[in-house]
Formats: sequence, C-alpha cells, structure tokens
Amino acid sequence: MLRNVLLFGDEILRRKAAEISAITPEVRRLAADMLETMYYHDGLGLAAPQVGVPLRLFVMDVPREGHDKLVCINPVVGERGPMRRMDEGCLSFPGVTGTVARAAEVTIEFTDLSGARRSRKVAGVTAQAVQHELDHLDGVLFVDRLSVARKAVLAAKLRAVRQRGRRGEHR
Repeated sequence: MLRNVLLFGDEILRRKAAEISAITPEVRRLAADMLETMYYHDGLGLAAPQVGVPLRLFVMDVPREGHDKLVCINPVVGERGPMRRMDEGCLSFPGVTGTVARAAEVTIEFTDLSGARRSRKVAGVTAQAVQHELDHLDGVLFVDRLSVARKAVLAAKLRAVRQRGRRGEHR
C-alpha cells in the first residue's frame, strides 16, 4: 500500500525515532509499504518517519551498485571511511538538492525482517543513502548539512516546502 511521504515542515521529521522491540506482522507490512512507496517516487531510500511512523526502520535499493532492496531495523553505523562531498536530494524535499559531506564508506549493523542481526560494509551512493536514512531516524535532515550559502540560495524553495509540510501536505 502506498503511504504518504511527509514534507519538510512536518514536526514528525524532527523527532528521534523509537527502537523496534519485535519483528511483528505490522513491522513487515510497514517495510513492504515503504518499499512500494519508495519505488513509486523513484527514491533510493525511505525512512519510517518520512511516512509518519517514528520507528527506527528504513528501506533502500541501490541496484546500480549491485545492492538489492534492503530493510534495516534498529540500524547503527560502525566504521566510517574518509569523508567526501556528495550531491543529495530527499523525497521530503521535492525539487531541492545540495552537496553534503558524507563518509565514502561505512559499516552498518541492523536487524533484518527475519530478526537476524546483520553487518554490511557499503560504499559510494549506498553509503550515502545509509547515512541519509539514518539521519532521518535521528531527526536530522539533509538540509541541516548544507552550507549557509546553499541554504541562502534555496531559501525560497525551502520556505515553500516547509509551509506545505506544516499544513500537512504530502507527496
């Protein structure tokens, strides 16, 4: 089932998400819905808070780097590689992009839908997506990582999206 994607300005996007204590049918349904929603909007990743559910879960799919769909529950990032500047966008910020500093590779530990704890080392766009989605689980948005100059250039767009989000509009 498609879910609404919240827009910048909705207060749920600023909340730290809660840990998931058990892999229930509801958690599995949420993950499936999030994948469907992410694919519908041509995204690479989607965090539960973006669909209004403040839980520590995100989904992603970066096939161009050989990674199939991934569901990460209660994820944490371990090792981080060197930092690099990367262009980024977000489904909660339609029409807004910017360059942010992210680790070029990371090790992520997470629980999968079977309840097993996993560890995976990822690089490139996949590492970027992991860090972006993990930020969402902590109430941090990619615009928080933009330079002051870029925020100034985007001020009108950000203001418009924020107003839509505060009114409860969504994608």
